[in-house]
Amino acid sequence: MSTSAAPNRRILVVDDNRTIHLDFRKILCPPSANDSLDEMEADLFGHSEVSAQLPGFEVDSAYQGEDALQLARSARQQSRPYALAFVDIRMPPGIDGVETTSRLWQEDPDLQVVICSAYADYSWEEMMLKLGLSQRLLILRKPFDGIEVRQLAFALTEKWELLRSNRLHLEGLSRAVEERTRQLTAANARLVQSQRLEALGRLSAGLAHEINNPLSFILANLSYLRTHLDVDPSRLSASEMQELREVCAESFEGAERIRRIIQNIKLFSRLDETPRTRVDVHEVLEQALGEARPLLAPTAQVMRDFQSLPPVFASENGLQQVFFGLLANAAQALKDGPTSPPTLRISTQLEEDGRIAVEIQDNGRGIAPEHLGRVFEPFFTTKRMGTTTGLGLSVCYGIILGLGGDITVDSTLGQGAIFRVLLPQAPLEHLTPAPVGVTAD
Repeated sequence: MSTSAAPNRRILVVDDNRTIHLDFRKILCPPSANDSLDEMEADLFGHSEVSAQLPGFEVDSAYQGEDALQLARSARQQSRPYALAFVDIRMPPGIDGVETTSRLWQEDPDLQVVICSAYADYSWEEMMLKLGLSQRLLILRKPFDGIEVRQLAFALTEKWELLRSNRLHLEGLSRAVEERTRQLTAANARLVQSQRLEALGRLSAGLAHEINNPLSFILANLSYLRTHLDVDPSRLSASEMQELREVCAESFEGAERIRRIIQNIKLFSRLDETPRTRVDVHEVLEQALGEARPLLAPTAQVMRDFQSLPPVFASENGLQQVFFGLLANAAQALKDGPTSPPTLRISTQLEEDGRIAVEIQDNGRGIAPEHLGRVFEPFFTTKRMGTTTGLGLSVCYGIILGLGGDITVDSTLGQGAIFRVLLPQAPLEHLTPAPVGVTAD
């Protein structure tokens, strides 16, 4: 497609009558021969003004439909397309004007066409059925008027030019959008990579900090023990022996803390393992609740609201770790909660989108708004240093996302928190559903 600034005035006339071609040229081509006559008249009679000429057109001729197709194809290949074609309706023995127009549009979809007809070979409805209702098509009855032909030529070539400009503008916008999208995609990829590196940095820093504290205790205690073991044990007093026992106990506690951290780090490394078992959510919840029951205060009330559920496609051990982690977190929150009696509510239901929802709600102390968005970050905790590894909720988050689910939290300070887990159900046959209803311990 030509992108030059000059307007496209190229016209193709398709007619089996050579006289028609001469008529079109007289109407559409500028009378260059008269220019010299005007100059001679000015010399003879002293007239200095020359009448202004409208811009002319470049007219090519085709005498059959097949010839027109060749010319249109060649013009497109040379990036010099025709803007307009005047096509006769009857051109024996070849294809008629309607068929020619249809095939011309296959070669050049932008071509404006005027079908010239002296006979009612086709009704308007028949033409529309064959060619489709198109703004590229006009009908001109023979014999035609020269002014009408010239008006059509100016209007339709101008229309072709405007449509081309609009299309080029849209193509430019499309390229700009594609380029901007590419830039944004690249920027987003860099941002994601930066966030991953930042998260990895926080994880590494937290890991180093969490391991360094108990390790420092262990090293200091071992140094203390070594110093006292160099002394004859019989010379140590009872209080000194008790102090050594306490140092050993602290060392064991620090080593146990490091072991828990390493276990959680191992869990992180296996979060993307694909689960291959069908799991009954209610059974896993009951198992996790049994493990977490000793962590709850004796006065705590446990409410269950279990609805009939299909199984999920998950890791039973992974789900049990998630539910135990959430229940343990709720038990800790209930110990410091302002509401009495402490209440833990566990509910399940099948969502409209087919996912299974599990909610664990407590009426404990709640989570401060400034901390709510960070509860799933590795090593982030609001609890006292040394009482937790800070990895529990982040491990829960990673396990659920690895199962194709989601986990969210909502909380109001002083009124408790709700952790909501969404899991995709197993696509195979359903297990027998567990008993449903609301029960309380």
